Amino acid sequence: MFVRTMLQRYDLRASDLDRERAVEFLKAHYADGRLRDDELAWRTDAAYRAVALSDLDRLTADLPAFATRPRARRRVSPLALVLVAAFAVALISAVPPEALLVTLVVLLPLALIACVLVAPIALPLLLLAWIAHMISRATRPPHRGRPPHHRVGWR
Repeated sequence: MFVRTMLQRYDLRASDLDRERAVEFLKAHYADGRLRDDELAWRTDAAYRAVALSDLDRLTADLPAFATRPRARRRVSPLALVLVAAFAVALISAVPPEALLVTLVVLLPLALIACVLVAPIALPLLLLAWIAHMISRATRPPHRGRPPHHRVGWR
C-alpha cells in the first residue's frame, strides 16, 4: 500500500481555481490596505506562476483569513403565522364538534399503540445515532491543524 508523507500530501499541485482564489484573496487585502501596489503586483504574478499549494500558502501566510459570516437565521414571517392561525380557526369552526370527537377517539388509541410499538425500537436507535455523532465530532481533526480563530492565508 502506498503511504504519502505529510509533505507529499501538503505539496499538491495547484489548480487554476486555486490560483484565482489566491489572487482574489490578495486583491481583497490590497483593498483593505494591507498590501501596497508593488506587493500586489509581484504576489499576483507569483500566484499565477505557482505550481504547488504550498507556493500559494507562502504568498499569503502573512495575511489574516477573512472571518466567515455566520449564517443568517431564517425567521418565520408574521404574516405566515397569522395565516396558519386563521386556517386553524377556520378549520375548527367549520368542522362540527362531533366529528372532532370521533377523530380524537379513533386517532388517540392509534397514536398510543404506535408509540408503544415504535418507541422500544426508535429510542435505542436514536441513542446510538447520538453516540455515533458525538464520537465523530470528538475525533474530527481541527481545522487545517489550527484553531479557526488563528487562520491565515487564502484557504
